[in-house]
Amino acid sequence: MGQCLRYQMHWEDLEEYQALTFLTRNEILCIHDTFLKLCPVGKCYKEVTLTMEQVNPFRDRICKVFSHNNVFSFEDVLGMASVFSEQACPSLKIEYAFRIYDFNENGFIDEEDLQKIVLRLLDSDDVSEDLMTDLIHHVLSEADLDNDNMLSFSEFEHAMAKSPDFMTSFRIHFWGC
Repeated sequence: MGQCLRYQMHWEDLEEYQALTFLTRNEILCIHDTFLKLCPVGKCYKEVTLTMEQVNPFRDRICKVFSHNNVFSFEDVLGMASVFSEQACPSLKIEYAFRIYDFNENGFIDEEDLQKIVLRLLDSDDVSEDLMTDLIHHVLSEADLDNDNMLSFSEFEHAMAKSPDFMTSFRIHFWGC
């Protein structure tokens, strides 16, 4: 499990962070202050993520997608907060959603990934095989345009663009900032 990478921010960095993210100056300062409090030297990044968002069933995948070499830096947290902010553009949110849901990291959301998504969303390992098959078949019948039993990025993007709830549900509010 990776470690947090502590970083004392300088004022000149603040302007650059603001230009590179969808976050306000106050959000960046709030996230930095909280990150330093939650991430003392030697604390693992998964612990920090569990602290910041305990109810998200994909928190381990979010950590994996946003950390680098199992190190969770302040810049990683800023990138994550930016993607999950209300101001982030749909294409960026869709790109990261795809990466989070691609559990086996094969570049597709296949039946194995869909099963894991369903189990996490239902918060249960006890889903009947019939229900699981029906749910996966329904998703694929709606979104798998080339009928190969998996979703490419473009198929996923197309499906998410048609989903009215996606932009409002693919958000995380960080530490009350």
